[in-house]
Amino acid sequence: MVFDSLILRARSLSKSYGAESVLSNFNIDIWEGSIFGILGTSGSGKTTALRMLAGFELPDSGSIEMYNKVIFDHETNTPPENRNIGMVFQDYALFPHLNVEKNIAFGLSKEEQNSGRLQEVIDMCNLTQYKNKFPQKLSGGQQQRVALARALAPKPEMILLDEPFTSLDAQMARVLRDEVVSLLRETQTTAIIVTHDQEEALSVCDIVSVLENGNVIQSATPQEIYLNPISQSVANSVGDPNILKGFSVDGRVETSLGSFTSAYEGALDVSIRPECIEINLDSMGPYTVKECTFYGHDQVISFQNNKGEIFRSRSLPSVIYEPGDKICIEVSEVTTFPSNK
Repeated sequence: MVFDSLILRARSLSKSYGAESVLSNFNIDIWEGSIFGILGTSGSGKTTALRMLAGFELPDSGSIEMYNKVIFDHETNTPPENRNIGMVFQDYALFPHLNVEKNIAFGLSKEEQNSGRLQEVIDMCNLTQYKNKFPQKLSGGQQQRVALARALAPKPEMILLDEPFTSLDAQMARVLRDEVVSLLRETQTTAIIVTHDQEEALSVCDIVSVLENGNVIQSATPQEIYLNPISQSVANSVGDPNILKGFSVDGRVETSLGSFTSAYEGALDVSIRPECIEINLDSMGPYTVKECTFYGHDQVISFQNNKGEIFRSRSLPSVIYEPGDKICIEVSEVTTFPSNK
């Protein structure tokens, strides 16, 4: 997917609370119509980043521009209500004393409400049958729809979603995630989604920034992040790879799972995704199956070498492996990067 217009640019944003640095040199570019993901563990600074873009937190330094107009720097601070940015909070932040219709109408003028925009958004978010109910009478998924509808109602330039599906059970989260993405695409709404869920980031977003300890360590398409991580930290943030140590000489690195080419020399971390290891039963094979975990659509086979080192392979469930089975392997793809030790 190609995006032409840059809607928001943040440069060198930093934020500290006392002696604790939460964000350091935070940089992002958000393109109009895109869904942008900020992926990080708890405490990585992702919610702080989102709140600074919305105007709810004041950065210590840096700048933010929307459509090439400065909305924050050392001289300027456009208040949240004038940034035309919608926000969907993790706890929804609905008004308990207002019904669904009035919650959604809260950010609309009387003229906008009377123009039909209110009913349009209620219909668009499938909330017509709930519009007279109060938030405490709604399920978590329904409350999330109301929060999204309220954010979309004023037709913001973009909306920010803070861990939008965390409080929902897995099945509801998947259903609602698909609905939200479809709605964002249909309305061509630019969005930033903050999440700790790697599956969510990879399946939903056009661009993903991996945040660690307040720093963006890689920003790229989901495919690039997954297939070509620039470090062990990034590799671990988007999957559960086998990480092996090795030493590269003349463009080849020797590891416990074989010899591979490398663009780097010296001490390396070698990342091998479980799905990139094909295993086959072989009575003379050098590896032994330790455990097999069945997931229905696939299975993960843990196996070990004669040194007791344990690795994982992911494959279709068509062949059943038992602990003690001897196997051989073929590795289809590896990623190498300079060792962090």
